[in-house]
Amino acid sequence: MRLAYPTETSLNSGHEDTDSYPVSSALILRSLRLPALVLGGVVILALALMTLTAWRAETRIGTVQLHMQNILALQTLSMQIEHDYLRLVNPQAPLPAHIQQALDKQLADIIAADHSRVADTPAVLSQLRQLLARRNAGHDTLLSTLAQIHDRITRETNAHAVLVSDVQRTARFEFNLALTLVVVLPLLAVATLYLLRHRVQLPLRDLSWLMQRLSQQDYASAPIAHADPMIKPLLLRYNHLVSRLAELEAEHQNRETLLEQQVRAASTTLLNQQQHLAQAEKLASVGEVAAGIAHELRNPLSGIQMALTNLRRETESADHAERLDMVLDEINRITRLLNGLLDQARHHPAPPSEVNLAELCGALASLVHYLLPPAITLVTDVPADLSCVISADGLRQALLNLILNARNAIGEHAGNIHLTAQPREDAIEISVTDSGGGFSDTLLSHGPRPFISSHESGTGLGLAITRRFVNDLGGRIALDNTPGGGARVTLYLPCASTHA
Repeated sequence: MRLAYPTETSLNSGHEDTDSYPVSSALILRSLRLPALVLGGVVILALALMTLTAWRAETRIGTVQLHMQNILALQTLSMQIEHDYLRLVNPQAPLPAHIQQALDKQLADIIAADHSRVADTPAVLSQLRQLLARRNAGHDTLLSTLAQIHDRITRETNAHAVLVSDVQRTARFEFNLALTLVVVLPLLAVATLYLLRHRVQLPLRDLSWLMQRLSQQDYASAPIAHADPMIKPLLLRYNHLVSRLAELEAEHQNRETLLEQQVRAASTTLLNQQQHLAQAEKLASVGEVAAGIAHELRNPLSGIQMALTNLRRETESADHAERLDMVLDEINRITRLLNGLLDQARHHPAPPSEVNLAELCGALASLVHYLLPPAITLVTDVPADLSCVISADGLRQALLNLILNARNAIGEHAGNIHLTAQPREDAIEISVTDSGGGFSDTLLSHGPRPFISSHESGTGLGLAITRRFVNDLGGRIALDNTPGGGARVTLYLPCASTHA
């Protein structure tokens, strides 16, 4: 296989002329000894020059090969750092000792080999060894080290391209030198031209072009069928390098896919937990309704109990008194049950804490992304430094209820949901706007009530729970329809906003 380059010249006749050269030399020596001696001297000189050329080419190729091994070692170190970075469970914890030792050994081996073409590479690698050897080296240290290694790889790759270009330039010079012998030894010149062009120059050009393609993640192998034996080890090394890089890239892609699956699974678990919490809030709302009924029942029961007590005091019949005592006992039992129901229904809000609203809304948007149809887009607009002291769980649950209500209002149609927040003196104004059908007139006039919903599958508890959360904070909730026909819920929460 040969990479496509323009103006390639076929010189297949060179081998045949070179093979026939000894016979021609013998005939000339027999007829003309003196010219043959001169020609023999020239041939010896040419052979000496060719031997020297071959030795220099092998030396240069050895240098290129050693530098290629240096780049391979840097690439392997980079992949190892990326692998260790992805395996870190706690980004805040220091690096494990075995990771520090392994990376230090790799850096020490690269420095000891001393095959770098960039002058300051050993010094930079030594600084990285000192940086990784610190006790507080951690997540950020790996990132900094990885960036430095990538910079070294880029510089060494550029230096390698310069080295290969120098080899090509030297090869062309030797090619021109061989052309000067064409007048004396045309066949030898043709053979040299064939050797340089088809066995050395073109494979090196292929290698230079492939090295440039590496930056675009093109891991094509270099052709070695027509390569000179002197540069075949270099090409084989290069092919081994790109093969290993392709394997590492595939492993990297697999790790990214696996990590994405794990993140998706974790997000689904968190969403399920949020749904369970919402169900608990709905049950709490049912308890709140039951508590209201119990509170209303206690008033007439108190009147009945007082009337029976007076009647018991005024009656003189023992039989009637006994029956009245039984009724009073049952009324007392009912009163105790109602009091117990009221005690259980009392709501105890979670303690407040400092909350960054941008981070809370961003995390909520990432979770809700998996619950929204592809046609619905959720957009958040919250200042990055907006914070306030509030119950994070309660606010997250209230916003989740509003976003899910907006999703149900839009249905399977394409639409948008906008979540915005902004400071208002000593309060925070948070609004959730959708492009659905808007609120009904009944809901706008009476406000949210439990078990009353404009959707067939709704329970009416989402807005009721949100209203209770806002009321507990001493805030207020406002419902209205946008000019475009969508619904908007605005929460005014009394909270002193802070800007970090």
